[in-house]
Amino acid sequence: MKGRYQTHPSPQRTPVLFQAGTSKSGRAFASKHAEGKLSRNVDEVLDVAANKMESAIYIGGLYPAQSADNVRQIRADAAARGRDPKSIKFFVGISPILGATLEEAQAKYERAKENADVIGGLAVFAGYTGIDLSKHPLDELLELKGVPGEDAVHSFLTAFNHVSGLDKPWTPRRLGETMALGGFHPAPVGTPEMVADVFEEWIRDADVDGFNISYLTTPGSFEDVVDLLRPELVKRGLMWEDYDVPGGSLRENLNGNVGRKRIPADHYAEKFKWEASS
Repeated sequence: MKGRYQTHPSPQRTPVLFQAGTSKSGRAFASKHAEGKLSRNVDEVLDVAANKMESAIYIGGLYPAQSADNVRQIRADAAARGRDPKSIKFFVGISPILGATLEEAQAKYERAKENADVIGGLAVFAGYTGIDLSKHPLDELLELKGVPGEDAVHSFLTAFNHVSGLDKPWTPRRLGETMALGGFHPAPVGTPEMVADVFEEWIRDADVDGFNISYLTTPGSFEDVVDLLRPELVKRGLMWEDYDVPGGSLRENLNGNVGRKRIPADHYAEKFKWEASS
């Protein structure tokens, strides 16, 4: 721009960059532009997850092994660009359904299922995959006959079965309910200890560093995370007690580095920095 911008620049000057998607082009973009600095082993990852969360890449996946390869590949891509391969952090979407007891959590899940918008869930599935299942009766078994695109549904249903541990027949209604209650993200149901196990598994096995928590009800889902899940995560050292830099910028707190408000020196955008003449 030739003139002044309309807003005063923040102490960070440029916004913290958060990339979504792990397609080939998405991985290339992330390895070049996403920000962060990470630890180099599992123990340090747990420590960083507890104390130094920072922005990076939002990824999908129903279980850790499904996402681990994408995480490894993006780190390798970053290394090929001359960046620290651990300089990027990963966040996975998750929709926990919590209760003080397993019975309470299960009751919340059943109530949510009763109120789930099945058609809306199928619309979300179609939007993500381009696969329209509207021609299939809601309560009849899905018969996929290899029509172009429909064969891809098998892989999604196999992934859902892997997570649930069940191999029940699928109907459009069941798929719509699944999409409405977590969809392509994990949706663990259980006590704080059970759900914290899932969080810890993702950190350990997929090398993720944070979670984008979705909700089923508001404010109920968030209250459960704060009142039930957070104390368990803090007890395990998976969540911090306070910000590293109270009153500091987002980038300082995400990195845990006091005074590092701007992009790191090895970031692609650094070469576009303009120094004012004295």
